[in-house]
Amino acid sequence: MKRHLFIMALALAPTTVLAGEKLVATNYYVTETQTWPTAEKAGYWMVNFQGVSEVSQGPLDTLAIECNGAGFWSAGGLSGNGICVHGSGDDTFVLRWDVKKGSKVNSWRILSGKGKYKGIKGQGTATSKKLPGKRRITKLDGEVELPN
Repeated sequence: MKRHLFIMALALAPTTVLAGEKLVATNYYVTETQTWPTAEKAGYWMVNFQGVSEVSQGPLDTLAIECNGAGFWSAGGLSGNGICVHGSGDDTFVLRWDVKKGSKVNSWRILSGKGKYKGIKGQGTATSKKLPGKRRITKLDGEVELPN
């Protein structure tokens, strides 16, 4: 009997499934990075990225973007998180990104929006690559649900 109640409770539990539209975007940034070593092969980092998010599939337009974040590095890789503000003026949304140590794929989710993005939801994955100079490119893949 307890097993049946547990299964029913799982079936009724709220989930984070998003019924949005597919989103594929490429973010192009100019980066500013600061680092502070904390050991021989470890330290703390902070970044500021500014650029554009170019949408190739999905309900969003190409948008200005600014990201800020921080975390730690060691021989095992990077870990950290931050936020990106997409859009400008009164029409913006905030996306949180997370980097897990040793992972080649990051995660992201939309935290909030204002103006025409009020009520926006979304989540997905990202892969990022450093380019020559102070440039970086990030590919986003996920789902976004816009308010009606």
